[in-house]
Amino acid sequence: MMERSNTRGEGRLPGRAGAVRLGLLCYALAGPGSGAWAACTGNPVAVENCLSGASGWDIDGAGDDSIQGFADNISVNLGGTVNFKVKTAARAYRLDIYRMGYYQGNGARRVATLRPPAGRLPQTQPPCLTEVGTGLYDCGNWAVSATWTVPASAVSGIYFAKLVSEDATTPGASHIFFIVRDDARHADILFQASDTTWQAYNDSINGQNLYTDTRCGQWVASCRAYKVSYNRPFHTRVFESNDWVFNAEYPMVRWLEANGYDVAYSTDTDTDRNGGLILNHKVWMSNGHDEYWSAGQKTNVEAARDAGVHLAFFSGNTLFWKTRWENSLDASGTPYRTLVCYKETYGDITDPKDSPAGGFVWTGTWRDPSSSPPADGGEPENEVKGNIFRLNAGNYAISVPAAEGKLRFWRGTHVATQTSGAMALAPGSLGAEIDVPEDNGVQPPGLVRLSANPITDGSNFLLDYGVTYGGGTTTHAMTLYRAPSGALVFSSGTYQWSWGLDNHHDNTALGATTHAAMQQATVNLLADMGAQPANLQAGLAAATASTDHTAPSSAITAPANGTNVASGGTVTISGTATDSGGGVVGGVEVSTDGGATWHPASGRGSWSYAWTATGSGAHSLRSRAVDDSGNLETPAAGVGVTVGGGGGTPTCPCTIWPGTAVPGVAADSDAAAVELGVKFTADVDGVITGIRFYKGTGNTGTHVGKLWSGGGTLLASATFGAETASGWQQANFVTPVAITAGMTYVAAYFAPNGHYAADAGYFASSGRDNNPLHALSGTTAGGNGVYTYGAAGGFPSSSYASTNYWVDVVFTPGPAPLSIGTASLPNGTTGTAYSATLTASGGTAPYTWSLAGGALPPGLALSGGGAISGTPTTAGGYGFTVKATDSRSLSASQPLSITVAAPAANTSLFGAAVPGVADDGPDSAVELGVRFKSDSAGRITGLRFYKAATNTGTHTAHLWSGSGALLASATFSGETASGWQTVNFAAPVAIAANTVYVASYHTNTGHYSADQGYFANQGQDSPPLHAPASTISAGNGVYAYTTTRKFPNLTWNNTNYWVDIIFIP
Repeated sequence: MMERSNTRGEGRLPGRAGAVRLGLLCYALAGPGSGAWAACTGNPVAVENCLSGASGWDIDGAGDDSIQGFADNISVNLGGTVNFKVKTAARAYRLDIYRMGYYQGNGARRVATLRPPAGRLPQTQPPCLTEVGTGLYDCGNWAVSATWTVPASAVSGIYFAKLVSEDATTPGASHIFFIVRDDARHADILFQASDTTWQAYNDSINGQNLYTDTRCGQWVASCRAYKVSYNRPFHTRVFESNDWVFNAEYPMVRWLEANGYDVAYSTDTDTDRNGGLILNHKVWMSNGHDEYWSAGQKTNVEAARDAGVHLAFFSGNTLFWKTRWENSLDASGTPYRTLVCYKETYGDITDPKDSPAGGFVWTGTWRDPSSSPPADGGEPENEVKGNIFRLNAGNYAISVPAAEGKLRFWRGTHVATQTSGAMALAPGSLGAEIDVPEDNGVQPPGLVRLSANPITDGSNFLLDYGVTYGGGTTTHAMTLYRAPSGALVFSSGTYQWSWGLDNHHDNTALGATTHAAMQQATVNLLADMGAQPANLQAGLAAATASTDHTAPSSAITAPANGTNVASGGTVTISGTATDSGGGVVGGVEVSTDGGATWHPASGRGSWSYAWTATGSGAHSLRSRAVDDSGNLETPAAGVGVTVGGGGGTPTCPCTIWPGTAVPGVAADSDAAAVELGVKFTADVDGVITGIRFYKGTGNTGTHVGKLWSGGGTLLASATFGAETASGWQQANFVTPVAITAGMTYVAAYFAPNGHYAADAGYFASSGRDNNPLHALSGTTAGGNGVYTYGAAGGFPSSSYASTNYWVDVVFTPGPAPLSIGTASLPNGTTGTAYSATLTASGGTAPYTWSLAGGALPPGLALSGGGAISGTPTTAGGYGFTVKATDSRSLSASQPLSITVAAPAANTSLFGAAVPGVADDGPDSAVELGVRFKSDSAGRITGLRFYKAATNTGTHTAHLWSGSGALLASATFSGETASGWQTVNFAAPVAIAANTVYVASYHTNTGHYSADQGYFANQGQDSPPLHAPASTISAGNGVYAYTTTRKFPNLTWNNTNYWVDIIFIP
């Protein structure tokens, strides 16, 4: 998912000797692809694996750079055509096409051999197309080298063409992967390969992928691409082998086909574009490192589950990044060939589609709610699959305690015979990225935990929505639940489960031992999902589906009905559960709000749940149990308790927690710099006079308390002084801050060295009430218990596990003293419109504004509403005093000043320079431009371009952001016959310092000025303006062929098209 060392960049798979017994009658074959078998029967996959496999099909790493290529579609249906595009200097080569499978342990079978026509050799190809600003490289403009029509009799599977040079001067080989589908067949299992992840980590052609540009280093997120093309050879196996087919998909394919399961194959891409076909199957299976999902893919998988299709997630880090699709960059514009993920969670860029015009399509992590709504994120992955990504690295053996071993999933295994302790399964089967079940408000009802691996990690624990990693402790568990449709949903929470099924993969140094319990458990699961093997490997036993449809029952034994409990105290809710349907209890869930929300209890037959009793008044406690077949109890009435507290407005100053309150965890192990906070409201208007926080051991350094609006505006801050070694600390604001009843605010403090107080789950079902103050429940939008990591802190908007970080406010009801918030005003420029608004707080609104002394600059006026506006006419410095008067005739004054300067001289890039080639000849309608930036902020007032006498017609000017947002446009008028032409925008456009923009103009006739090579090695510098050289800016001199305006993002030969701007610093 993120930065990791490459455990195995290159190398062949381990040996393929040692065929496993097949339960079919198979006869010797004449050779690969001969089809000479006799009495094999069963489903197509079982029959196919009676055929002889091949050896010598693998390559080292990604193969030889001298011969590389790709297929024009990641998958093709039976009878369809695959076009291969190959680049090589070899004067002779062949394509051996293989199908991946078991094949008596050989792993693949050769099904065809192709040779390109001699007239196409050697196979030279043009440079790949690029898109400036996104890192996209698309080789779709390569010519077709060879074509294979998939026989209608072929068997669906993962296929690959091995390119083999037959030219002694350029020996080499490489792979081209694609999937053959069988859309018409209703196989038991639909196996989805993780092709989007293959491409996300693929750094071929230019060294850039969705993680980095390898020219910057392997994991440098600031250098990442935002788009990757399927029109490229694969280099993923070298960049990071964990993310390639030979890490996890390959051993799963071998095991399924060795046991004769009825399988059809597809891709992430197909789950989006052909999602309705999932309904043709009993089981849909996610495999490998299935990290990147589009909205269409998720929607189709959820729809299949809700229609009764079982889901088996033999994958990890699944459904983490949200993606979208674009067409290919080449002239064909083929759909589903460009994978887009801006990774907006990093906060350094916004996807252009995440806008009103783009339909607010988010491409950050699925769980990140920071832009949703209106965007379409904020959907944690465990809502679908039961567990959620938390650990970014690690290789462990899955551990099954004796209690979990009694669950039906483990029937017929040695795991089921344990009486105590825990059994470790195959080495490396838990990794390399790990998902865990979490009580985050979206856990599926009736989630059963099938294993338990407690893990403490010092650096790979995800601390927020997808950016910051540090230390933490969690417990991995495989999970299972039954959806209302009856569909079972299983998640291994690891993409290396398949290592325990078959030990042929690229990372055998981390785990090379299979485990019989894992193999049998997989047989058990698939049987419960309705999929049976045609034959089983030695040592495995056939399993049958569950016939248990009776839900278990549970009861609360404590507290007793009618108990009074203290507000803010911890209450242990305990009880019992039994199952009478032939299985065992799989888990128990507890609700403290009458069934509105549910939380997992500890234990099964006897269970307990620790509840922090917040709020006041009556609470309904309920329980529900689930058995190991996924049958979920309909909860009974439960018991009622009364939480104390509440009742009137206490004597203030008020706080949310009393000074006697103490956290359960006073000092978390996390040592990162972080700002922590709590969302709160008040029942009445009043003022916040200070911030409090609870300090534990290790929470050292300078702490700063802050008050924020609910939307992230900083209202006040104060530095804590004279702190004690531990306990509650308080800092008072210089000026109290007025707050409005019913509005949400955030109280926070910055902890430079971490080790903050943290009680996970505190806000999970309710908030904390101490009238008139209320800390919100974690069930509200965005959760409660908020934080943000960073050396300087900032507005805390992320939440994790409804954690209370023990931050508080000091509040006094009533209006604040009237004060003027405006401490300074912006300066002005003669002849340029000026506008500023004065602010005040406290007192009783509305406010009336007036001048109490001095004079405004000539041309400006102050309105009674506090607006200073007009157009300054005279340069100079002007001092004056403003007065605000509230509705009770109370007033406050503030001295202010405005300096008015004469306008700065205009600046441009090229001045009076003229092009070497003023007329490049006729051409199609085209948008031509230049990328530029300024050392200082300023305003663009207009655009210029150099015109040849033949460059006729209407010309329009456009100013764009670096990512393609249109900022201004204007039509040139009164043009001269030739030379520099100028147009001014209706209003100047402000630009930021050191930020790339694009200036362009549109012409319909060609005949534009064009000096090739101008930006090849140097830019154009006219300080503070700079047009960067192509070597720095990833291409300068940009264009786009179009009959209307269009963002120009293509480059050719570093050409200067002589477009300029008019800039005022």
